[in-house]
Parts: sequence; C-alpha cells; structure tokens
Amino acid sequence: MTVTEALELARLQGVEVTLDGDDLVLKAEAAPPPGLLAILGRGKWDIVAVLRQREAEERRAIVRWVSDHFASSPPGVCAHCGGGARLEDPFVVLFVGNDRGEVHGNCHSTWLAEREAEACEALGSSHSAAFGHRDLILPSK
Repeated sequence: MTVTEALELARLQGVEVTLDGDDLVLKAEAAPPPGLLAILGRGKWDIVAVLRQREAEERRAIVRWVSDHFASSPPGVCAHCGGGARLEDPFVVLFVGNDRGEVHGNCHSTWLAEREAEACEALGSSHSAAFGHRDLILPSK
C-alpha cells in the first residue's frame, strides 16, 4: 500500500493524520480501527516524509500568498494596530518588492498570524485547529 493510499484509507475511516515532530498524530471522533493503526505503523517513516514534504509545500504557498498580497502602510503608522511610533516598541520594517510597511515589534507576531490565517483561508489550507477530536500519537522509536 502506498503512502497516499494509507492516508486516504485513514481519511475514509474518519482519521486525520498529522505530524508532531517525528510522531504521527491521529485525530478522530472514535478510536481508529486496529488494522489502520497497523498499516500506519508499518509505513510510519514514509508517511512522516510525505507529510513533511506536504507541510513544506503548504508553508511555501502561504509565504508566497502573504508576499503576493502585501499592502504598504503609511510611514510611521503600524499596519496592524494603526498606532504611531512608540519609543518602547519600535517598528519592524517590512519590504516586499517596492512595497513597504511598518508594524510595532509587539504587533508583528499578531500581524503575521493574521496574514497567514488569511492565506490559509484563501488557499483552503488544512492548517486550522480541529476541536472535539481525540488525539492518538504514534511515537517515534
């Protein structure tokens, strides 16, 4: 069975397979069937490699989307909160091509998270948190 087939089987059985470091994390409403666990366990390292590649590709797409949709902000105005210069919280200057923006250092992580969330929504990315699921971790050996 190929990695793609194993992941599709998991999906069909209501199991989402993600990564946490070198561990496979299985999210499901109920305990996954033992046969599925055996399949995923046997192909674990191949599955990890494919999921890492998919994550890297998705990450590149998100970064590209954020860059392609970057909007300049007026000089001296935070692109996130709209506030002006603060001595205790200097601006981080952002450049994409000829576009330039500024965000307060303390606003930067929130600004970036919001842009990445927009990218995920626009791209139909699966990088959203799933709630109400049971997690099962297949640890690395």
